[in-house]
Amino acid sequence: MSSNFDFSHSPFDTLTPAERAHVADALDILYYPAHSDILAPGDEVTQLYVVMKGLVEERGEHGTVFYAANDVFDSRALVSGTAGIALQATEDTLLWQIPREVILAITRSNAVFAAFFYDDVARRLATLAHKPYRQEQAALMLLRVSQCPYRPPCWLDHNATVITAARTMQQEHVTAVLVRGARGTGIFTQSDLRNFVIDGLDPHTEPVEWHANYGLIGIEDDDFLHQAMLLMVRHTIQRLLVTRQGEICGILEQVDLLSCLANNPHTVTGSLERATSLVELRAAATSMAQLVVQLHGNGMKVTLIAELVSELRQKLLSRLFTLLAPPGMLEQVCLLVLGSEGRGEQILRTDQDNALIVADGYDHPQLAEVCERFTAELLAMGYPPCPGGVMLNTPQWRRSVSDFRRQINAWTGEASGEQLLQLAIWIDARPVCGNATLHAGLDAHLRRWLADNDAFLARFAWPIEQFEPPLSLFARLVTAAGEHGELLDLKKGGIFPIVHGIRSLALQYKVVQSNTYQRIEKLRGLPVLPDALASDVAEALAYLQGLQLRHGIRLEAAGQRADNLIDPRTLSTLERDLLKDALGVVKRLRLALRHHFRLGAL
Repeated sequence: MSSNFDFSHSPFDTLTPAERAHVADALDILYYPAHSDILAPGDEVTQLYVVMKGLVEERGEHGTVFYAANDVFDSRALVSGTAGIALQATEDTLLWQIPREVILAITRSNAVFAAFFYDDVARRLATLAHKPYRQEQAALMLLRVSQCPYRPPCWLDHNATVITAARTMQQEHVTAVLVRGARGTGIFTQSDLRNFVIDGLDPHTEPVEWHANYGLIGIEDDDFLHQAMLLMVRHTIQRLLVTRQGEICGILEQVDLLSCLANNPHTVTGSLERATSLVELRAAATSMAQLVVQLHGNGMKVTLIAELVSELRQKLLSRLFTLLAPPGMLEQVCLLVLGSEGRGEQILRTDQDNALIVADGYDHPQLAEVCERFTAELLAMGYPPCPGGVMLNTPQWRRSVSDFRRQINAWTGEASGEQLLQLAIWIDARPVCGNATLHAGLDAHLRRWLADNDAFLARFAWPIEQFEPPLSLFARLVTAAGEHGELLDLKKGGIFPIVHGIRSLALQYKVVQSNTYQRIEKLRGLPVLPDALASDVAEALAYLQGLQLRHGIRLEAAGQRADNLIDPRTLSTLERDLLKDALGVVKRLRLALRHHFRLGAL
């Protein structure tokens, strides 16, 4: 009887041969005539049901879903032992049944199989999403700073001389000492000692505190290593103070961090900082692309890759504009990254999304030329042009403060699709170079106008209604994109509704962060985004962006441009099931936002 059972479908494709044999020995078949009840809310659940033939209808709080051949239904209720939904045979139906005690026994020894029975979608996605990839690097990146061999601090008194500092570094075999001085805690490093010697000062009389650096960057020893890496990359430093409950307990050197990690993004950082020519910057951009492939191949979660790449790309853009700008220009302009780049969620070199704010009254004869060269250099580095022209060489996105203020008024005064799209791009802006106060003033102007403007916020949120998640009532993936309608658009049907829905809530609740995950954390706990839904949305977005990244890397390796169209037939059974989970979360979020913003009334 068990010979017809298909173990190639999830979750059974995760079983070992011995576990498959155990399931096969316990299988039985049940028959339900059309329109008969299978389970009602509150019924005891003693079996796991798998559709062999026919159709099962689920009626629950999130609507109606249908299950057909090889589908597992109400699996999460197996753990609690009580049904939470109504299930009925829509037509004559045959079901495989597997005793509850058999399934629970396997879950205790097979963690991946067990994850399919988690009631928590976020936990299930987080556990299963990286199954196809190697885990070593992901595990390393989740190490705590306390698990890395950082060095205990060497302290010097404020009246210590530079020669004392040099002897201490030699005796203790360290590259830096800490100083308690009048300005607080400072650090004196081998680089400072080198500069001191070059300056020709007397090390026997000069107090070390006069030559120390203050305003140090620290990290708690309970934080993750990837956070330490981000801080070093962001601030272009080689050391972090390690604190425990606010007290300094050590110094984490770059070499200590790199000894724990297989990949070295600091090499890219150093290349960007040292670049004195466009040729060197192009080489650094190529290294960034290679780093993305390496990190993804090693199983690092997409959110961590995005954080790191965002920091590196901002340094790249800042360095590029700085090399091109004539003296004095940086104080009069502000370079912005927009859209997914502004949110820190763009990993691959998809398209350019940038703008330039120019101080009122500033008019440099080379400004247009600098912007043209900036765009051209990004093209040379592999960044395609933005289809909508959101680039520095487009006059619409290179304006004075007053012109941008008038543009913001136009965006917020009309509710056309194009105006709302441009406003959405602008809202995600992040300054990367130049005079950031120019952007701060415009951002304050926009937020003052939107304060408590519920009617406009509803119109702003409305585009999430344009794209239905590609998931049918039958819990089947819907393919309608591509030349023959065989592809699924990850961005329109999954990523965009999450990103724009969360962006709309962030505007309403005055959340200043531009990153979607940070916005979710700030909004977590609101009636429209309770904790469980917030966790589900964050993990669903991470899974969708992970699929998008893997698909893009594959296309780029084949010499093609990355896009958002995937063929579900190329996914494993596990990946398709997780995609259905993620799209189900998108549906729930859209429903919550529809009620919250009353989109049905528009």
